[in-house]
Amino acid sequence: MPSYFRLQDLTEQTATGSQRIEEAIDVSAFKTLTVQTRVPGNSSGTTTLILEHAAVLDEDAFADVATFSVDLTNDSNDVEVVSDTLRYVRWKISAFGTGTAKFMIDIIAREN
Repeated sequence: MPSYFRLQDLTEQTATGSQRIEEAIDVSAFKTLTVQTRVPGNSSGTTTLILEHAAVLDEDAFADVATFSVDLTNDSNDVEVVSDTLRYVRWKISAFGTGTAKFMIDIIAREN
């Protein structure tokens, strides 16, 4: 049975950085994640959002999900499918231009 997660409510970010590890979600019961990232505004320069995953809740354990990258510089509604992640997932802004990046992230997780 699929499950729904809100990884991030609408937020405004002004620099690179990661979601706090306390806000990472446990997706260990699921094999496939359909991730919808909604960007209701533009930021200037190159601003990139990526997904990170880790087997344990430790800041040094998180690694990038190589197949996931969203450009936050334009209004968009991006949907990407990610499979076989480790136990915890969170977001990270890996590059930042100028201004403010606005986004929200919803996930539908499936067992297969």
